[in-house]
Amino acid sequence: MKKIGFIDNFLSEWHANNYPAMFLQNPLYKEFGMEICYAYAREDVSPYDKITTDEWCKKFDVQKCDTVQEVVDKSDYLIVLSPDNPELHEELCELPARSGKPTFVDKTFAPDAAAAERIFNLAAGHGTPVWSSSSLRFADEIKKYRQSPEGAVSCIAAGPFLYDVYAVHIFEMMIAVMKSGAKRMMAVTNTLNRSIVTEWKDGRRALFTQMQAHGAPFQITVESKDEDAGCFYNIADAYFPRFIDAIIEFFTTGTPPVPAQETIDLMGMLETGRKALRQPFVWFDI
Repeated sequence: MKKIGFIDNFLSEWHANNYPAMFLQNPLYKEFGMEICYAYAREDVSPYDKITTDEWCKKFDVQKCDTVQEVVDKSDYLIVLSPDNPELHEELCELPARSGKPTFVDKTFAPDAAAAERIFNLAAGHGTPVWSSSSLRFADEIKKYRQSPEGAVSCIAAGPFLYDVYAVHIFEMMIAVMKSGAKRMMAVTNTLNRSIVTEWKDGRRALFTQMQAHGAPFQITVESKDEDAGCFYNIADAYFPRFIDAIIEFFTTGTPPVPAQETIDLMGMLETGRKALRQPFVWFDI
């Protein structure tokens, strides 16, 4: 049996509560003999529902660990969670990054590009395969663009309004189709519907849009060189199973499915986007 360990800030949060069922529903999880066995929480009580680490572990039949090192020592594969506190990822990733064991780090990877680069550099120095992604990267609708080595000519990526919650998903779709090399950003609106233009080093541009509307969906329009016209996609709900597929495949192969530079660029885009929204119509270097 291949043992998976969770490392989190506090365990009763949406990702830790839902990943176990998602893994169990995936046939590859059973085929490769994987099991979520261990968990460590930096904080004992969840601020969301007051569930303690002991209560969470009992509910999910997982062994509680008292330290990150214990999870690292006992596990074959590692998942660093803390999705709502990316500022803690550098701390929580330090021992996993030195372990040599395949490590997935939940979104949002880091609070800024500098921290993201430090985590990747530490992992590379110890031969540890590490990657991170929003689940939206694995939407079936953008599969051909994600798998293409060449970035799209342009795209418009859109989704719900809250920046700290949803921006990472929108930018993840954008960078998956446009690839690395984003250079600068400018907010052109910051009302109930906000938009940010992102320019790449080669002059290509993409538009980030958030919509203040109940139930606003994730959408993307892509213009590529091999298509006569842009293609519009409403993102359906199949991205989470494909996302879990990607984590399992990574654990079995040790090969990250997302280039580190794209994740570093993405953290820089999130950081710069905040600056741009505070001062519209001014270019900010990423």
